[in-house]
Amino acid sequence: MFDLYRDVVWRTLRRYGLEPEAAADVGQQAFLVAVERVDDIWPGRERAFLLGTALRLARKVRHRAGRMQLDPGVEERAWVAGRAESRAMALELLDRVLSQLDPTLVEVFVLFDVEGFSTKEVASALEIPEGTVASRLRRAREGFRAATQRLQRSADREEGGR
Repeated sequence: MFDLYRDVVWRTLRRYGLEPEAAADVGQQAFLVAVERVDDIWPGRERAFLLGTALRLARKVRHRAGRMQLDPGVEERAWVAGRAESRAMALELLDRVLSQLDPTLVEVFVLFDVEGFSTKEVASALEIPEGTVASRLRRAREGFRAATQRLQRSADREEGGR
């Protein structure tokens, strides 16, 4: 289970806004919970169980530590270069956009649009109704579009000032 899902758990926790070290710690805790509750995990539902557990643990970490603070100049550096040329820069921009959204929306957005879960899998992982998944996904996409449009306007202003 660890070999199959460690990367998706870590990526999801990073997109949720945890720093790399915190994502590793929370991911490890999720796998420990899975070991303790292995009899409760339905065959074929391991990924949903792990990600649901990891996100619940991450909520507690974020509640205690507050939201992640990203480098405020990241989008300016990306646009000065002309475009986000590196994977790391693109991921940092994604993190910046996601950090502007409500965490409950980020959970659904990351699981569905980034990790490719089905609506049913997201509902199971987060223990919410499928209708709530659809509603949160719609709101998350609207928020994501608005946040990226703000970044684009900022970049356009920067380009126009040169």
